[in-house]
Formats: sequence, C-alpha cells, structure tokens
Amino acid sequence: MRFKLILSGVAVLSALTAVPSLVSAQEYPTKPITIIVPFPAGGTLDNLTRSLAQKMSDDFKQPVIIDNKPGAGTVIGTEIVARAAPDGYTLGMVANSFAINPSLYDNLRYDTVKDFTPVSWVAYTPHLLVANPDVPVKSLADVIATAKSKPGELSFASFGAGTSPHIAIERLKAEAKIDVLHIPYKGQAPALNDLLGGHVDMMFANTPDVLPHVKSGKLRAIALANDTRLESIPEVPTFKGAGVDNMNSNSWYGVIVPSGTPASIVEKLSAEFVRIVNLPEIRERLLAQGLEPAGTTSAEFAEYLKSEMEMAAKVVKASGASVQ
Repeated sequence: MRFKLILSGVAVLSALTAVPSLVSAQEYPTKPITIIVPFPAGGTLDNLTRSLAQKMSDDFKQPVIIDNKPGAGTVIGTEIVARAAPDGYTLGMVANSFAINPSLYDNLRYDTVKDFTPVSWVAYTPHLLVANPDVPVKSLADVIATAKSKPGELSFASFGAGTSPHIAIERLKAEAKIDVLHIPYKGQAPALNDLLGGHVDMMFANTPDVLPHVKSGKLRAIALANDTRLESIPEVPTFKGAGVDNMNSNSWYGVIVPSGTPASIVEKLSAEFVRIVNLPEIRERLLAQGLEPAGTTSAEFAEYLKSEMEMAAKVVKASGASVQ
C-alpha cells in the first residue's frame, strides 16, 4: 500500500512539474520578441523580416523588435542568437551563409548543428545571372561560347569568397565546362555597383535587388537559376530551359532559435511563420519583389539545412574558397 502511495505521489509531482511548461507554451508570448538579422538594414532579408514581424506582432499582440547585427559574414549576429536564452524571445534570421560558414571557418564560436533549432524556411529568391549591357552576350549560349573562346577572361562578381553566388559560379563552370574569372567583393552592394559601372562583366544576384535595373535596361538578364520562371520576369528563361541542368541556386531565408527552446514554442513559431507567408497580402508582396514564399515545419527546415550544408562543404572544398 505504501509503495502504491509513493508511486501516486511521484505521478502527481510529475504532472505538477509539467504544468509550467504547458502553461508557458499556451500563454507565449507574454513579452516583446526580438529577431536578430545578421545583415544591415535595407537589404532583402531585412525587408522580408520587417514584413513578417509586423504580422507576427499583430497576431501575438506583442511588439516584435528587429535588431540588425551585421558583420563577419553573418557570424556576429548568429553568435548572439546562440548565446541567447532558449525561451522563444530571441529569434534569428539566417541565409545561405548559415550553411556555408561551417565549411569556411575553422574557429566558429558556435556549433551550427548543436546550438540552434530550426523553426521555418520562410522564403527564397532565385539567383538571376545578369550582365552589364555593354558585354556582347544576350543569352546563356552566348555566355558559354564567349567563355570557351576566351578562357578565364569573362569576369563574374560575387558577394565574397564562399558565398552562394560564388558557389553558383563554380557550379556553372563545372556544368558548362567553362573557365571564368571570379572576382569576390565584400557584399552585394559593391559588387552590384561595379557591375553597373562596367568594371565586371556579370554576376549571380538576388533577384529583388537587380530587378529594377533589369526593368530599366541598366542590366541584362541572362538566365534564372530556378525550376520555373518568375511571375515578375516571365520573359527570362531558366538555366534548364536555356540548356544547362543542375543549376538551381538561390538565396534562402529562414528562422532559428537557440537550442533548448521548448518544442511547443518552436511549433507555435513555425506555424505562425507558415501562416504569415501564406497570407494573400504577403504572398503578393513577396512575389512582386522576386521572392518565392516557402513556409515549412521545423523538421522540414532541418532536413533542408542538412542538405545545404553537405552541398556547401563539397563545393567549398572543390573550389578552394576561403575567408582569407
């Protein structure tokens, strides 16, 4: 009898200790949420985050604060998220660099796999291969023919060594069997400025950032690194449509939280981001900007991150890219 009473007491204590976590998940959030953006204000990810944050604030009835922490290839902002309390009140936005950096840096002060929990992959923008209009290429076939006739002379800018546009360049070289000159810049802005100024010939760029220049004729769109054409530029062919397979490349954007965040809160946040990116108003805004809404579960984003990290490791090793 005494044994049964002890067991009953243990069961009651277990139930009571579980109540706070259940209540906190149901009541969450009860205070402002901060989203760390590891890029400067005004860029594609910053603008996307602000659109999502406003809808989240409206739904959660709590302020959602955007805190831009750029620098060191997004390492600074990402480390802040890793060191934050795992309570659901500090979120981090991540992009391709989150999956690429483990292969570039030997001294990251966080573990990309162990220190974070994926929440949702929210959107992506296919890379658009664009050329300065003074360069005598009007199609992907022209680019390949020029590169083969003048190996190593056609210049391609990137946002920096090891960034997703650099990886796209290496993939194009491998798939089309061409040799081009890679010129790494410290970010997309200086690369784009030099492309517009005619100092480099071409580059893989985030579609929203070059779309206005394509529309105005300041840049020429060559091909889209995506399965399908975009509504915003339906006249631009995909790489596959232009004759080169295996050339999907994009800048993707997702949400993470510190490892140890309660699963119930992760699930609530994931469901919230899925809801937001599927709102007609948000979908229309993103599509008009050249962004493709995604919206995934935590598990789906984790699988996507795993595949991205594996792919990045192979390409970085093959290309010899480094942060030096």
